[in-house]
Amino acid sequence: MAAGEALFGTDGVRGRAGVGPLEPASVERLGLALGDWLRAHGDAGKPALVGGDTRESRGAITRALAAGLARRAIRSIDLGVLPTAALALLIDDYAASCAAVISASHNPAEDNGIKIFTGHGAKFGDAEARWVEERWRTVATPPGPAPDLREEHPEGAERYVARLMEAAGRPDLRGLVVALDLAHGAAHAVARPLFTRLGATVRVIGDKPDGRNINAGFGSLHPEAVSALVQGCGARFGLAVDGDADRSILVDERGAVVDGDGILALIAVDLQERGLLAGDAVVGTVMSNFGLELFLKARGIALVRTPVGDRHVSAALKERGLVLGGEPSGHVIFGADLEWLGDGLYTALRVAELLVRRKLELSEALRGFARAPQVNTQVRVAARPELRTVAGFKEILSSSEERLGNQGRIVVRYSGTEPVCRVMVEGADASLVQALADELAAFLRRSIGAS
Repeated sequence: MAAGEALFGTDGVRGRAGVGPLEPASVERLGLALGDWLRAHGDAGKPALVGGDTRESRGAITRALAAGLARRAIRSIDLGVLPTAALALLIDDYAASCAAVISASHNPAEDNGIKIFTGHGAKFGDAEARWVEERWRTVATPPGPAPDLREEHPEGAERYVARLMEAAGRPDLRGLVVALDLAHGAAHAVARPLFTRLGATVRVIGDKPDGRNINAGFGSLHPEAVSALVQGCGARFGLAVDGDADRSILVDERGAVVDGDGILALIAVDLQERGLLAGDAVVGTVMSNFGLELFLKARGIALVRTPVGDRHVSAALKERGLVLGGEPSGHVIFGADLEWLGDGLYTALRVAELLVRRKLELSEALRGFARAPQVNTQVRVAARPELRTVAGFKEILSSSEERLGNQGRIVVRYSGTEPVCRVMVEGADASLVQALADELAAFLRRSIGAS
């Protein structure tokens, strides 16, 4: 990686497997640095959990990270293939200090990443990441082989399934037909038993991982696959998760897609009607659709916006004492119910319980909710200067916002994981939204675009 380039992005370390920060020697140094952080915080005597999704690179990354930890006399408990939330949820079960999840989420199979949790759903924050990164840049790997302190514990999957059922109140789902697209990823072995034990009839695709097919034509980025399954088998609704199963995209009984904003609208109204929506507020992000804001406002529910990233949503929920938040991408967080974690399978359980209890189809439960026209585009960039310093940017942004008025929003931001600048425009007038997005993207290509 380039000198000065940050190791940790918005969601941990991420990149091409076996290259740069994810080559074995670099990952082992990360294990050393993490071990030093744990020792500095008095947690060196506890084991660290490791696990992740189905990418073929997971094993090599896990072994390298465990080797670094072992050089600091820290034991690793390898739970194998499990969703991201499972690793975070089980930290206390194993009296562990942290959990390292080996996954690149919705990215293709050749990528991978490392996300670190410190318990109770808390991802590494900026301060922790800076501490570990500074140590990673200077620490030297001692000579000789590392001791083998890694243990395999396959029973973690059973503990995770039990935890989700308990958190959801063990709903009776008898008679419910659910379609699941598991993206050939981390949920492939746990999703079916989770729903069938509660009585549901399950139809599944995307459950045959080979190490290279994760997210390929299946999962939350390809909801058309589960939409076709729903319409073909008569399911009440469908769920598509991403590679590590922390995102949930739904489709209704007709096959229409329901993203994270739609799920927030559905759950928020149900909680409010039952007097369970603390503060009459929901946490979203700057990317939450304007239509969600209008829908909630009409029902006396405020939308609190945070920066992009589920850790920001979780932090706002904790700080404000709220119980529901999420992102359009499908991260939905139910507050303390699931330790402020986003989990695609748990989200689907909550939706299933709601539909059974209220005797509704998903399309009926969402009646009145409509997304505002929105255009998202991205520009590959050669550099990432602060946007306000780019000549002419403030002027074109101000002009665009004036043309849009109070009937929409514009968000321009750099990706935390890719060399791109993202442009989002939404509003009541679809043609104007498209025109403004095109103009802003063209300006960025001329100004900072990669050749």
